[in-house]
Amino acid sequence: MQKISYEIVKRFIIYILMGMLLVVVFVSTAFLAWNLIDKFFLHFSETGFQSIVIDLFGLFFLVLVGIELFETLQMYTKERVVHVEVVLLVALIVAARKIIMIDYTKTPTDAFFGIAAVVISIGVSYYLLKKAASFSKKEELN
Repeated sequence: MQKISYEIVKRFIIYILMGMLLVVVFVSTAFLAWNLIDKFFLHFSETGFQSIVIDLFGLFFLVLVGIELFETLQMYTKERVVHVEVVLLVALIVAARKIIMIDYTKTPTDAFFGIAAVVISIGVSYYLLKKAASFSKKEELN
């Protein structure tokens, strides 16, 4: 009897996670489509238009995060490497979703400073990563 390796078990778990994530993304996309049709065509109301649009943008970003996570898992199964650039992009999408979904009337000022610090740190990290990648490409050409 062969011993099941750690890599096989890890790969199996990742494929299960990818399948479940696809289900979540599909259901979220269907939910987004249903809300779009329901809020804009079946039960349109001008009074709550701004909150409806904010909710729809939040759902849209949720679907984007799911797709990016799926692509990250897919790249990991192919290359066995987690790409930091993709993880930072997912983090930026999540931060953008938080900024869109935040209730500005009820959120304390400290939370805004915290979110700003997170967005700035992710942005600076992404910039430095891209700059290092372009620097290493220039070095390879010389």
